[in-house]
Amino acid sequence: SCYDASAGGAGGCPYAPGAAGNLATEDLVYLLDGMGISHDVRLSGVLEAARYISTALGRPVESKVGQAGGWDPLTGSPTDRP
Repeated sequence: SCYDASAGGAGGCPYAPGAAGNLATEDLVYLLDGMGISHDVRLSGVLEAARYISTALGRPVESKVGQAGGWDPLTGSPTDRP
């Protein structure tokens, strides 16, 4: 199967006013992990890429996993990162 997503949810159609944008890859990976569906994507790597993209574009991360902050989505443990 093939799924279309982008790190941080960046992108989307600029010509569609009010469009929600793309599905964030980190949200998709987190969902697949939770459902026990195997894949070859490291959530930590996607989160790192999304943070980089967010900083480079000067825009907040659009993903739910990225917005959660304060916890490690891989372990469920609190972190010192906002």
